[in-house]
Amino acid sequence: MVNPATTIFRQIVLLLLVSLLLMFTAACGGSSKSEAPRPAAQPVAKTAAPAANGGAGKPMTELRKLIETAQLTLETKDLPATEKQVMDRLNNRKGIVSSSNITLDGNGRRNGNYTLRVPAGQLQPFLQELAELPNVIVRQRSLAVQDVTEEYIDINARLENMQRQEKRLREILATATTVEDILKVEKELAAVRTQIESLTGRLKALTGKIELSTVQLRISEVVVMTETNFWGKLKGILRDSWVAAGDVVLYIIATIIVLSPLALLVALLWWVWQRRQKAKQTGRINIPPPEPPK
Repeated sequence: MVNPATTIFRQIVLLLLVSLLLMFTAACGGSSKSEAPRPAAQPVAKTAAPAANGGAGKPMTELRKLIETAQLTLETKDLPATEKQVMDRLNNRKGIVSSSNITLDGNGRRNGNYTLRVPAGQLQPFLQELAELPNVIVRQRSLAVQDVTEEYIDINARLENMQRQEKRLREILATATTVEDILKVEKELAAVRTQIESLTGRLKALTGKIELSTVQLRISEVVVMTETNFWGKLKGILRDSWVAAGDVVLYIIATIIVLSPLALLVALLWWVWQRRQKAKQTGRINIPPPEPPK
């Protein structure tokens, strides 16, 4: 006969063994679950870092839209020769002349003003070429860069949106059956077409400024080249002051010549008025006094 106490003891031992087995299984499963993603997470981090540092940075640099403008003032003794040298270098870079104007000042010296367009990315080398022209001195030079990337992307996105809207309206117009529906769709379509033409014009103008950089060039013809050292600058200032003083004298002489007829007329009127005043005074003196009554 089995002792009841022994049976209960065996049952308790069996329950403890089952409990230990379940706890060991749960611990192994939890550790495997927590450690499993670690090897997979490391490659993701390694591949994401180069994409953020190198892969994403390069396209953003390539997509930048820049408008470059420059101003350059040159001084030369021979304007036609310098102009030819500038045009030769402009043609070598496939540039164009947007406008040109040559004027003659009061001293007989010519001044040329030009608006030049050069392909994007060639502006600074082109300016350096002009600065290194023979028998030429750079009097002024400036460069400005405007980033219009956001404006370009915005206009392009709006244009694509309007084009999709136009396509949808044309599909609706093709399925419209009533006159009222056709008129409504055509009205909306006309408004969309107006916006598309406006955005296309703005995008074209912006693209032109991006693809062709602008150079405002001024070439001044002088008799004596301005030197860049101290004594040369002092000599140039004295020469300009002497020329300015000569211009003032010329203006005074010209003013006297212009106003001389008016001055003669005023003097003649003054002389006539004085003569009449003297004649009146003489007449008053020659009048005899009235005789006393007898």
